[in-house]
Amino acid sequence: MNQILAVENKQKNEKNRKSKNKTADIKKVITVFCVIAILFGIAITGQGVYAIVNNFKSDSSTTVAEQNISIDSDTNTGKVIISGTVPDGVQKITYNWNGEGEQTITKNGETQINEEIDLPVGNNKLDVTIVDMKNNSTPYTKEFTADSTLPQLALSLGDDGTKIKIVAKDTVALSYVTYQWDDEDVQTIYPEEGSEAQLETEIEAPAGKHNLTVIAVNTSNKTTTKTQEVDGVDEGTKPSVKAAIEPADRSKIIFSASDQIGLKNLSFTINGQKYVLPAEGDNKTELQYTFEVKQGHYSITVEAENVNGQTESQDFTYDY
Repeated sequence: MNQILAVENKQKNEKNRKSKNKTADIKKVITVFCVIAILFGIAITGQGVYAIVNNFKSDSSTTVAEQNISIDSDTNTGKVIISGTVPDGVQKITYNWNGEGEQTITKNGETQINEEIDLPVGNNKLDVTIVDMKNNSTPYTKEFTADSTLPQLALSLGDDGTKIKIVAKDTVALSYVTYQWDDEDVQTIYPEEGSEAQLETEIEAPAGKHNLTVIAVNTSNKTTTKTQEVDGVDEGTKPSVKAAIEPADRSKIIFSASDQIGLKNLSFTINGQKYVLPAEGDNKTELQYTFEVKQGHYSITVEAENVNGQTESQDFTYDY
């Protein structure tokens, strides 16, 4: 009997040992499988990240097309010329002189640019930023150094288009400045005593297109010459006004005004009731307003005033 029990116990122990070994083997297989799965996942993730980074780099390198821009000065006109090619088209050009007074030139997607801006007198630093149609900004910087032995000369047209401002400077002293419109007589201006190093003056610009030649001469008898075409306006010119009936809807009257210098306002009076449309912003040369009427008889006056205070008006009647 004892022998039978001993055999049975031995068989049970053997079964338990085999069962434990089998469980251990299964755990090892599962562990190895998990490790392999984790490594495979890491590899796949790495490839994905690598592909994304490469794509990003590729996109970044192709998004901004190379520009070919030059910035040069024209000593004869006193202008700086910004020119070149922008493959993605130009949205706007911003610039400033010596970090002050940023100016903006709005464009409409042109791929070729050729812009002229005034070159100030003396040594100056120009910062230019070109923004393309994809909102990419490309900065440019250039410094302009004046020849200290020559007088410096700058010309600018006033906001109202009726005067030209002349600024001449010299490191020592100016002798005089001359100016000439087209082939007319040469006019001479002398600096004030005690302020010979700089001369500033304004001259009247004749109406229409004319060529202006200005020469600055210093005490060393060295000269600087600038020639510029000027499109001047007549300060005494009155604005023009008119009223028209909308062809598609005769209940609407269109009042309009224009002025080559700039409008201050457009007004109209209908049966004694006056309405005023002020010009918003500087140098607005055109204004228009549509007024709707009901059936009846109307006595109307339309009037416009420009920035110089000149006015023009018209009266008419309308039956609708």
